[in-house]
Amino acid sequence: MGEAGSGHGPLMLAHALEQAKAGEIIVVAQFAQGAEALVFRATGAASRKPARGVTGSLADRQEETNYLKFLMFNGLVDWDKGMRAEKDNKTALTTLYRNEDMILGLVGGRCRETGVVQFPRTRISVAPNNPAVDTQEPYRFAERKASVLSYSADYLTFSMAPPNHYGMIVFEGGGRIMMDITDVSPGDVDTGLLVKMVFRIKDIDEKRGFVRYFWKAAPDRSAVSAQTAVAAE
Repeated sequence: MGEAGSGHGPLMLAHALEQAKAGEIIVVAQFAQGAEALVFRATGAASRKPARGVTGSLADRQEETNYLKFLMFNGLVDWDKGMRAEKDNKTALTTLYRNEDMILGLVGGRCRETGVVQFPRTRISVAPNNPAVDTQEPYRFAERKASVLSYSADYLTFSMAPPNHYGMIVFEGGGRIMMDITDVSPGDVDTGLLVKMVFRIKDIDEKRGFVRYFWKAAPDRSAVSAQTAVAAE
């Protein structure tokens, strides 16, 4: 999991509470320029555990053991990014403001007349033979099940962890989006791979000090494991 900075103590506490039984004592101790220790007693009063939590995140992790990548990702070494990284992708802050729900919430549209789902949401529906106008209602994609329809592993485009995986992602209930695929290694991606949406760094505008975020597709390893278990029966 690594070092989470000032939030590391609460993060470890959350992990312990996910597994704690009533009556158990939990000690959280931290030190830096000072030191403190907090003592808790688990009561077992929590009505439910988180759907994912720290335990789920650790089980679904993509391990990285390359120390040079760690240095590179954290800006601790200078490296030659090549000519393909020289393009200045200026941050369109006005576009981000106007389309906040689409970019930060992965909200598309659903036609009230035909039920056709699309991303991005537009005034005119993409429904075949019925281009209705102003019939779109917000439709969230972030929590919906999805799978890979087609993909590419691109070694030509700039990527901090080549190759750059991207593909057409289709969603349960309708809709498809061309998007990056993350937390994978060469050979991991295939058509039909079950994926989930994760909110990650899309790009860093180094000239203006702005970090752009967007959604990416990551393997839904728990769903893949369940699918494999059913197929084996």
